[in-house]
Amino acid sequence: MTWTKETAFAKLQDIYTDKVMQDEKRRIFQQIYRHLYEHLDDLAVKTGMKEDAEKQLKLFKEYTFMPGDNLFQSMRYVFLIARGEKETDPNETERHLNRIYRALFQPAGLKNPYIPDSFWTTTLGVACLVAQEGVESVYFVLDEIVEDE
Repeated sequence: MTWTKETAFAKLQDIYTDKVMQDEKRRIFQQIYRHLYEHLDDLAVKTGMKEDAEKQLKLFKEYTFMPGDNLFQSMRYVFLIARGEKETDPNETERHLNRIYRALFQPAGLKNPYIPDSFWTTTLGVACLVAQEGVESVYFVLDEIVEDE
């Protein structure tokens, strides 16, 4: 298929439903949560999480919402751009992208995140690519999606 910005954003709007975005937030939350506990164990403070914090994290996972400026807000931001919302400030976009990359791909001891190629075909990866490089950068993914339909 020959893509234009308009047809690509229309397809992305069909793909990025509220349910898809919530499921992706839950998947990412689970990864971060597991990683947090692995590091607590590394520091020999596995029981260091207070019961109130545990309850709060369970609510965050269930409702895919955290108040304040956080990873969920960054994910929401790039999802909205992938759905065709106009970028308001390139610096804000960069800040949200850096938060996502750091949270998911920056191991202790490295200054910069290492992002595997496979990330760019995930739900979040495609949204990040649109936010970072424009919708034209995901035409190849849209071709694969249309092919599979």
